[in-house]
Amino acid sequence: MRSTELPTSGGSVFRSQFSPSASLSSSFRASTSKPSYITSGERRISFKNESTLQLNQRHLVYFDVIVKLNNARLAKIEYGIINEFHNAARKISLDYGRKVVQCWRALASIVKESNVFDGSFKRNPLKQRQFAPAYQGPAFNTAYKSLSFDLINGAKHYLEESYREWSTAYVNSFRNEAMLGGQPSAINMARAVLRAIHRSNGGIPTTGLRMVDNIPIWGHIFILVRQGYYKEALDVAKGYESLLPRQDIHFVRYFERFITNNNKLPSQDRQKLVAEMKQWNPLTFQDKDPYKFIMYQIVAQLEELPQKPPVESFLTTSEDFMWMRLICVREIEPIVGAPNDTLSLDSLQKTVRNLGPSHFNHGGKDTIQYFRALLLTAQFERAVHYLYQTTFTEDAVHFAIALAYYGLLRIPDKGEAMALLVEVGDRMIPYLNFNTLICQYARSLAKGNAPSNAFQYLLLLYLHGDPLTEAGRYQIELCHEYIRQLIYDTEAFNELGKMKEYMPLMFIDNEGEFTETIINTLARQCVEDGKFKAARSLYELTQNFEEIISLLNKMLAEYIWISIRGVVMQPETAKELDPQEISRILKEYEHIGIRKISPNRLKDSRTLLNLVDFVESYKQQDFVRAVTIIQQIDLFPFEDDIIVIQQKASSIEAFDDQLKNCIPELLHITMRCIYAYYQQLKDNMAKGTPGLLRKYTDESATLQRKARALVTFAGYLKHSVLSSDIYHKLHELDVQMR
Repeated sequence: MRSTELPTSGGSVFRSQFSPSASLSSSFRASTSKPSYITSGERRISFKNESTLQLNQRHLVYFDVIVKLNNARLAKIEYGIINEFHNAARKISLDYGRKVVQCWRALASIVKESNVFDGSFKRNPLKQRQFAPAYQGPAFNTAYKSLSFDLINGAKHYLEESYREWSTAYVNSFRNEAMLGGQPSAINMARAVLRAIHRSNGGIPTTGLRMVDNIPIWGHIFILVRQGYYKEALDVAKGYESLLPRQDIHFVRYFERFITNNNKLPSQDRQKLVAEMKQWNPLTFQDKDPYKFIMYQIVAQLEELPQKPPVESFLTTSEDFMWMRLICVREIEPIVGAPNDTLSLDSLQKTVRNLGPSHFNHGGKDTIQYFRALLLTAQFERAVHYLYQTTFTEDAVHFAIALAYYGLLRIPDKGEAMALLVEVGDRMIPYLNFNTLICQYARSLAKGNAPSNAFQYLLLLYLHGDPLTEAGRYQIELCHEYIRQLIYDTEAFNELGKMKEYMPLMFIDNEGEFTETIINTLARQCVEDGKFKAARSLYELTQNFEEIISLLNKMLAEYIWISIRGVVMQPETAKELDPQEISRILKEYEHIGIRKISPNRLKDSRTLLNLVDFVESYKQQDFVRAVTIIQQIDLFPFEDDIIVIQQKASSIEAFDDQLKNCIPELLHITMRCIYAYYQQLKDNMAKGTPGLLRKYTDESATLQRKARALVTFAGYLKHSVLSSDIYHKLHELDVQMR
């Protein structure tokens, strides 16, 4: 039996040490001593990106803000993120930028982010996650309701400010008709707006309007209220009070209580006013002034008037629609037992959703308007989800970031949602999968020279981290995993030094923890996946030479195992497992005399290199040399000395796993080499070579003793090291040599 057929015995040499895993998270869990909060079914995120798509202008202008945001977080400085995103969007040209800018303005007003210059607050700073306790706490509790009213007021303020800007532009378009000059007051500007609206040439007729000095008096009050000038509107109303008809004699009193009570009529007064309004018969009125009906609707805070008088021609835009309903909101949730004419934010939100994009988007020509309507009604998760499905994908991601920064974004616990948006409970409270949103966007950046860009976005996932809660700890660990995966997929090892600067944002306390959590864990993953050079590069970053030697030993063991199996290596694998290169590296480390390296590790390395020579000699059928090498290695006993045999068997148990896993195949090959050498001697003896017969006979007897010693040695090995199948093969070869 001269064949060099190689024994087979299963999978990779590492499989007893590392178990195959369906996802990166499971292997990371296996290699860290800390408790894990990631479930076995956690989805793996890949940051490999083969796309040739170039980063567009939106990517670039927003990325600059993200870097500044993270640096501000690192310095523990409040950052006016919405204003900075607003300024970035202004750099985007054409109509696209203008539409997005308006939405950023709206959001800044909603959360009251103001007095910001170059990202810094000059006064009244908003803190990171400022609104999270109220917004993400129990639904409809006192804190949530208070916050919701603040958000509504911010939305109204935006619509009023926008209307003031529109008023100025409109008056400038009809300067002759508006007759406005000098430095006009708010009251005079309102008059000018009305003159332009009701101009004789192409304006809205004043038929049915109560006029004083060619100005609709109810319109004058309304325009001031619509512009946000409530005090001025009250002053004007008082000035017109004596000119109002008898049925409106109490309006000014109601209006004053509305203004002085923070734009909310006291409940008792409202009940009286609504009762009076329900008795109306508009056909009996001397005037049918739509402005009057609008003002009554505002003060009574009714979603619609009882008799539904025609006011649409005076409230023509979606902005008017939204403002009218926001100013009429009296409650946040429907109150049991409250009059059914009481408008709540919850019901307004449902109204906006029921109307849908088609109502706001002007026949699909302006897709961002529905997004703005959702923002203005504090439906932030749904707003981002909607916008993400349009051509404004990049903007949707950054709106989500701004909202998450201030704590105005609910995310599902433990990232369990497969969908981007999920609605939970009877109230259908929306949760946005912020993790998926950011990871998908980061993936688009993780190509070319942009893995560091992707890292800046992954840092934002830590906004929802909290070491004091289970969900928060889960989020932190998941963020660690995403960052490891980014480095793994892009091999951005040279970025680790820069990444380390952001340890505080990653809830990592010191360099040692960073090394273990990110670098060492990632290196172990590279080892499991056979990316040995990548693992060595990672260990060299931390000068962990002990692990490097251990890694090189693993590489040698893997090479030996592959050689034994006769597996044809792919070029990439062959390059990874080049024994000559490994030998060169080991000699280099020995030459510089690194003290941190254990002598036993280096001894194992030399043993493995010799084993490589042994296996190569066997494959080349140089059995004599192979037997000589394996004896010199002193791995197995070759004398029938029970004490020595027992000592060798015990020493095998102390071997590193990567070497121990090769023992069965090496033992089998050793026996085959001895057997093949023995057969060669028998052939030589049969030829009857003169003068050598005695030599061949002695050598054959020596080989027989070596074979018996190996079989005895195998009997002392534990089943965990040597299978019964290998033992029987050894015994069979031994019997054939007797």
